[in-house]
Amino acid sequence: GWVTQSQMTPVAQLKRPKDVPPYVAEYNLRMLSLGIEPFRPASLLRNYAKDTKGLYLECAQTMPWRQAVFRKRNYQTGEVKVTNIASSRQDCSYPGLFTGIRRLDEVLQRLQRDLDIKDPRAFLLNNFYPDGNTSIAPHQHDFWSAILSLGAPRVFTVDGDPVLLNDGDVIVIGTQRHSVPKMPEVEDGRVSVAIFWYPESRGPPCDRCGADAPLQESRDGLSYCQACWRDLQEEDHCEDDAMLQAALQLSILEQ
Repeated sequence: GWVTQSQMTPVAQLKRPKDVPPYVAEYNLRMLSLGIEPFRPASLLRNYAKDTKGLYLECAQTMPWRQAVFRKRNYQTGEVKVTNIASSRQDCSYPGLFTGIRRLDEVLQRLQRDLDIKDPRAFLLNNFYPDGNTSIAPHQHDFWSAILSLGAPRVFTVDGDPVLLNDGDVIVIGTQRHSVPKMPEVEDGRVSVAIFWYPESRGPPCDRCGADAPLQESRDGLSYCQACWRDLQEEDHCEDDAMLQAALQLSILEQ
C-alpha cells in the first residue's frame, strides 16, 4: 500500500507536500542528515512564568521598540524581503538571551535549560501589540521558537489551530505555520518574547566557566555564556568608573 511504499522510500525521494515550502523541506532534510528529528510538535506550557506582576508594563516601557514593517518571504527560496510598509506592531531584537530585565532573564535562562537550547546564535525577537487590532499574518520559519506571552490574552494559531495564550504562558513550536489574528474586543496590550534557535546547532563550552550554553563572542575572540557575559560587562563598567575617577582626581590635582 501507499503507507508501506512511503516507509520504504528514501526520505529525500518523497514528494514534498504542497503546504510545506521548499526552504522548510530542505531544512528538515538537513536535520535528518544530522540525525535530528525535524518535527517538533507544538507544546503549551501554561503559567510557565509565575512572577509576572508588572512585567508586561516593564517590557513595554523599557525595551528598545521600533516601528515594525511588513516582510515578504519568497515561498521557494525562503528569502525575506523587508518592505517600507509600516505594520501596526512594534518590535525589537536582542543578540543572545539577555535583556537586562531581571525577572524576564530568569525565565529565559530557565527556558534555555528546560528546552536544551545550545545554539550559540540563539536570539530574541520581541513584538509589542498595543491592542487587539494589532496582528501578525500566518508565516513560518526554518528554525524553532519558544514564545513567552505577557499582558492581555491573545489567540495564537499553529497550522490554523487556535490556542489562547494568557499572561505567563509559553508555546514552543518547530517549523509550523503560525499567526496572531486580530481580536478587536481586546483593549489592552501584549508583549511576546520569542527565542529563536536552530536545534542542530550546538556551540563549544564557555571559555570562562565551561558551561555548555548559548554563547556570546567578545572582542577578545573568546566566547562566554550569558551569565559570564553579564559579569564581564559589569566588570568593564566598574573598570570604566575607576578610570573616570582616576582621571577626575588627576584633573583636580593639576588645577
